[in-house]
Amino acid sequence: MTAFETNMDQFIKERMMEYLRDQGYNFYESATLLKLSQEERNALSRTWAE
Repeated sequence: MTAFETNMDQFIKERMMEYLRDQGYNFYESATLLKLSQEERNALSRTWAE
């Protein structure tokens, strides 16, 4: 089981991605900082608007 499979972890990662976007980071930088797996990147890229 990966951490992304729980609702709380998914929510936290989504919020962290929003925070990093607001701070001026792009998607790749944010995903690298949060050490997201490819599965997590695919899921979160759907909601990322550059």
